[in-house]
Amino acid sequence: MLEQELKKYKQEVETTLAGIKSHRKSDSKFDLQKYIGTHFAVTGLSMPQLRAAYKHGYSFSHLPLDEQYQIYKYIYFNSEIFDVLLQALFFNEIYVRQAEPEFIFNELIEWIDRIDNWAHSDMLTHHFAYLLEHYPNMVYPHLQAWNISENPWYRRQSVLSLLGYARFRNKKPTFNKIIALVKPLLTDKDYYVQKGVGWCLRETGLVYPEKTLAFLNQYHHLITSTAFAAASEKLPVKEKEKLKALRKKSRKK
Repeated sequence: MLEQELKKYKQEVETTLAGIKSHRKSDSKFDLQKYIGTHFAVTGLSMPQLRAAYKHGYSFSHLPLDEQYQIYKYIYFNSEIFDVLLQALFFNEIYVRQAEPEFIFNELIEWIDRIDNWAHSDMLTHHFAYLLEHYPNMVYPHLQAWNISENPWYRRQSVLSLLGYARFRNKKPTFNKIIALVKPLLTDKDYYVQKGVGWCLRETGLVYPEKTLAFLNQYHHLITSTAFAAASEKLPVKEKEKLKALRKKSRKK
């Protein structure tokens, strides 16, 4: 497909989203761009509005999926608008299940390089978690490599991609495989990596509750407050309070 055509489609998506009136209440005290943590421009549209725009479709939505992928890939790597990139990530929710696994996995690795915010990162997480579930021998070695990457978004993906949301996984990695990637990041200095560690531990607790609780007790002194907030979110109140007391005692030493 010629670049001139790709540019036309990118402009179509950008113009379409720009023409939608946001449902969000205007609040001068709320900075959506800052909340997302991105350098990309934001339209202010809500997630339901963005989903509706994608579902309504574009002039190229009738094309074969492989051709649509090339369009959305161009859009993802060339637009400077946060919500436009989301349209490409929405498309991959379908494409990741129908494309040749090794091809789409290697393609999506490159998409991490454009990540600068938790929202885009989380969308990619769902794609990688699906691929790990169905093709663990292909994906898990990459997660091991990402776990020690200098890029914090790769490190975040190395733990979030293990489960994503556990309720969506029919097949899960073993507890040992999950913890092997969580432990090295317990003291990671990056805020979003720590949020990822907490999310992963919370979801692991839904699958392996006793083992996860034992892990939280053993490493309570290493888990950061950022990670602990998410990791303990769904714990029984009694167990959560015990862990809080342990953490408080450790800080006094």
